[in-house]
Amino acid sequence: MDLTKITVTSDDIQIIPAFVVAFLVTVTFLFALRPLAFRLQLVDKPGGRKRHSGEIPIIGGIAMFFGALAGLVLVAEPSRETVSLAAASLLLVGVGVLDDKYHVSPTVRILIQSAAVLTMVYGAGLSVDTIGDPFGFGEILLGPFALIGTFMVAITTINAYNLVDGVDGLAGVLGAIALLAVAIVGGPGALSTVIALTMLAAVIAFLLFNFPMRSNRQVRTFMGDAGSVFLGFSIVWVTMSVCQGEGALISPVAALWFAAIPVFDSLTCFVRRILRGRGPFTPGRDHFHHTLQRGGFGVRQKLALLGGLQVLYAAVALAGHFAGVPDVVLFTAWSVLGLTQHKVIHAIAVRHRAQQVELCRAGGMTAKKLASRNAFR
Repeated sequence: MDLTKITVTSDDIQIIPAFVVAFLVTVTFLFALRPLAFRLQLVDKPGGRKRHSGEIPIIGGIAMFFGALAGLVLVAEPSRETVSLAAASLLLVGVGVLDDKYHVSPTVRILIQSAAVLTMVYGAGLSVDTIGDPFGFGEILLGPFALIGTFMVAITTINAYNLVDGVDGLAGVLGAIALLAVAIVGGPGALSTVIALTMLAAVIAFLLFNFPMRSNRQVRTFMGDAGSVFLGFSIVWVTMSVCQGEGALISPVAALWFAAIPVFDSLTCFVRRILRGRGPFTPGRDHFHHTLQRGGFGVRQKLALLGGLQVLYAAVALAGHFAGVPDVVLFTAWSVLGLTQHKVIHAIAVRHRAQQVELCRAGGMTAKKLASRNAFR
């Protein structure tokens, strides 16, 4: 498929105002909800593992939801798919707000996520019916295990974006990359593209308030669990739309690459915690961004490195898809990267820390403070 030869129809033109509306509504809600967030104490306070300064409103998820919904309503006719998406997303965002305010238990959160997944399966007919041909022996159909497979994929991905949301801008940037990749695969006119682009507009609007830069410090906002869960669920929805069913446009194996960094990060943390006798959802400082932080990387440097890797992985998936690379090759490469990603990032962090120490010594500065923060394991 030659993307340069795609023609724009009147239906496609509607995506542009939908994108603009989603963006503007999100920005409006981010400003409008800010005073209310302080009044209701829907804010993130510094302390413990949280190193930001001052109280930060946790309203990004609410704003993104209403922004994406406004854009979608403008361009898409009401249908089982759109109504199911809106209902499931509202459920996740609503409980997410309660979690941001009162800290809902992990069990309740998983139950609510499961309800959203069931809405997706039975309301919109989206499920993981095939995992492609990852081993080179032919396509693997899940048959009666499709529902289990759907839960495993959806719950893992939703929580992957929730857990990776530990650096300003990171979850938003990683999510934006996945949404753009899906839109490229879906092409103009597809419902998956409309959903992906309206959601992308909402994410970009949110990043204006969350991306680490001096100009937005006075309006800095977090997406909170409501936003990260909504973002993860939206990515699951649109990705399944393009890789499952009779009208699938891309292999499920290639689609794995769209969320590679969040999934690699969460699965690595889960395995390491279980091996240490801890619960997989126990909070810890063992994510990729924590490793880079101990290596002396700044916030924007961490964002650039992890975001750059995700751009690379999404590009590999798209190139492999359009070039017809076999699933077994893509899956083998994805698996090798997943198994080694932590070691690679750890090695990058160690090298960066060593370079910083050398620069301190060359400049006659003490490296004691740097060495005290170097807590690699």
